[in-house]
Amino acid sequence: MEQIKPQDAQFLYTETDDNFNHITVLLNFGGPTVHSESAVDCGAIITFLKQKLEQYPIYSQRLVRLPAELDYPYWLNDDDFNADEHFNVSPLAAAGEWPVLREAACYLHSQPMDMERPLWDVTIFTGVHCNGANKNGFTIAMRLHHVAIDGVGMVKLLANLAMPATALDVRPVAEPNEQGNVLSWSNVAGRAVANRLRQSIDLGGTLLKGTKLIAPSARRYLNTKPSERQRVPPSRFNTSVSGDKIFDVINVDLKVLGALRRLHPGATVNDVVLSICAGALRRYLDKHGELNSQSLVAWVPINARTAESQKGGDTGNNLSAFTASIYTNIADPAARLGKIVTATQNGKSGKSGAGLLLNITKCLSAPEQYLFARAINATSAASSTCNLFVSNVPGPAQPISLAGYPLESTSGLPPLGEGMGLFIATPSYNGKLYFNVISTAAILPDIEFFMKCLQESFIEMQASLADLTSS
Repeated sequence: MEQIKPQDAQFLYTETDDNFNHITVLLNFGGPTVHSESAVDCGAIITFLKQKLEQYPIYSQRLVRLPAELDYPYWLNDDDFNADEHFNVSPLAAAGEWPVLREAACYLHSQPMDMERPLWDVTIFTGVHCNGANKNGFTIAMRLHHVAIDGVGMVKLLANLAMPATALDVRPVAEPNEQGNVLSWSNVAGRAVANRLRQSIDLGGTLLKGTKLIAPSARRYLNTKPSERQRVPPSRFNTSVSGDKIFDVINVDLKVLGALRRLHPGATVNDVVLSICAGALRRYLDKHGELNSQSLVAWVPINARTAESQKGGDTGNNLSAFTASIYTNIADPAARLGKIVTATQNGKSGKSGAGLLLNITKCLSAPEQYLFARAINATSAASSTCNLFVSNVPGPAQPISLAGYPLESTSGLPPLGEGMGLFIATPSYNGKLYFNVISTAAILPDIEFFMKCLQESFIEMQASLADLTSS
């Protein structure tokens, strides 16, 4: 029996009836490579995944919420757990090209998970014709609720799936016992009181530390020219998010992308990613007559795990974040990147209020966290903080295999927040960086054009670097 953390609960409490907070990861395989094999052995893959996933507590534990959100929910062993119910094999239509796979993935991602059982499931799409040259390719679509895992945890899970069973980097699962599937209400009530006291003390300390940030931030704001102050302009992306999601992905060479850091001293790969996204957004908004003099603002999550916690069994979510203008109002790629470098350096050094806000929410009691989440959804308050999410999580640098099948590529669909209708996730794998764009058809009806804008923005930055090195 384990209690979830306050940050985990945010992804539980901010769910709505048609906007869900699970992550869908797509693992794309070329299929059998031996000529005598005409189809993938889905049974063997399911057996393989069972052996690996059963090492994780979430595999057979369900989430139990307390009445009136008295305290944060607990993970308890599911007495009715049946692993086979979490697996599904779904053959694609005869023309199993990318549009068909993409539509199937979007439909799957838009469906709710059963909150009364362990919060994961796996769908194997067969007959995929876009995973390399092999016409018998397949894609493993793995859904896990964000209450149990974040992007860094997903990458760690992927790496563990590729390891021998004896090398799995996870905590051993406790033997089932009465304590693992029964809540003692007297103990729960006592823990709730103790948690409330501790959280109140932590909140006071966090607010006290926050005063060291607020005063300098206020001075910087007053000393900054009005035209250069970070504002969150209205945009098409800050509208209510419906249930039906859309998604697309392109990839770029990671070495080429890394070379673009030379456009400005001190630039990181994440800065370059933000600049490419900004260039694409500039093109897209200009085409629709929505480009203005104010820059869009991105919410950038960052891993808050320490080296020590990563060695242990740090589960769930452990994130911080900052907000930064991405200068969609600057046409020149090099000049835009320079501004972004300054903005992200300020954000990482604590000069953005987003990190303070997250630290405060980590100290709230369950009832306060629940009411806070409801208020955010009701008022679409997130749209006053940023226009879009951009997340960069490095993945395996070398090619890996699962169940004997080489992994060709990976992509994924993170959840969208209410009033936050655009998420650009940029994981990397085996020398490629993938721009995964997630939105809704109402917000981004021409997603193919947006993907073209991303590609053109990347090419434009390459041309800018070529001009710089030749001058």
